[in-house]
Amino acid sequence: MLPDSCNVNNGGCGANATCSNDATTNAVKCTCKAGYTNTGSAVNVVCTDSCSVNNGGCGANATCSHNATTNAVKCTCKAGYTNTGSAVNFVCK
Repeated sequence: MLPDSCNVNNGGCGANATCSNDATTNAVKCTCKAGYTNTGSAVNVVCTDSCSVNNGGCGANATCSHNATTNAVKCTCKAGYTNTGSAVNFVCK
C-alpha cells in the first residue's frame, strides 16, 4: 500500500484546494474548494477567489460575495436592480 501523499503539505495543492488521490494511478488530484476557481491548468491547479474572476459569474449589475456557511458564490443585485432570472441563473435588470 502506498503512503497517502495528501498527508504531506496537502499534496502540494495549496490552502484553497482539497487533495485526493486518483483511485487508479494514486496521483495527487487538487480540487478547488467552494468559492474558488482554478485559474491555472489541470496539471498546475491555482485556486483563486471566484468573486475576483469575472465577478463570480454574477454580472455587472450584481455584487459577488460568499455564503457564510458553504462559501459558495452568492450574487446580490445592486441598488435599483432586481433579479429577473432564477437562483441558478441570476440576472439583475
